[in-house]
Amino acid sequence: MKTLVAFTGAGISKQSGIPTFNEMEGVRDKLTRWYFNSHPKEFYDNLKMFKKVSEEAQPNRAHLVLAEYGVDVVTMNIDGLHKRAGSKNVIEVHGNLETVKCEACNVEYDFKVIYNSIYCPQCKEILQPNVVLYGDLIARYQDAVDTIIKADTLLVVGTSFYTSTAGNFVGIAKMAGAEVVTINENAKDNVPRFVKEYFDA
Repeated sequence: MKTLVAFTGAGISKQSGIPTFNEMEGVRDKLTRWYFNSHPKEFYDNLKMFKKVSEEAQPNRAHLVLAEYGVDVVTMNIDGLHKRAGSKNVIEVHGNLETVKCEACNVEYDFKVIYNSIYCPQCKEILQPNVVLYGDLIARYQDAVDTIIKADTLLVVGTSFYTSTAGNFVGIAKMAGAEVVTINENAKDNVPRFVKEYFDA
């Protein structure tokens, strides 16, 4: 049985109505650890806007076919669309918008808590986002590597290789002997076509 693993970036969600960071002017500058520490309220205002966009979006055929065929997914996206599509094994290396955390109390809260206050209800420390910012370590890096090295084929979808994360994971896959297939255009049509041909061959 051949093993296909998908590694996805913002391009897979673009056709669900979620703009890529390259299309949202200035967003990259506001996803840094420095910006969060200096402007936490403005940071969370931006994150709440992205949360709203993500919740209004629906998984497209690319997300759905990966779930249908049980393909393990390593994603740089924080929009949650792979999980909503039904994928069971989704490794979100840049985190998600499901929770925030108080590091002083070591308590996780539902993301909705920040609509009341960005401070911990117990100790009043600033709540930390469950999102990897520029300058942070990659979340679940080893889990992603362990998944990728099992692949006979790594399907790379919707990433411009702007980040070192993408380059690292693709390099690891190649060193492990995997074939790397890249789809960066029209993911909602090209991903289902590729996945069906891959498993039906």
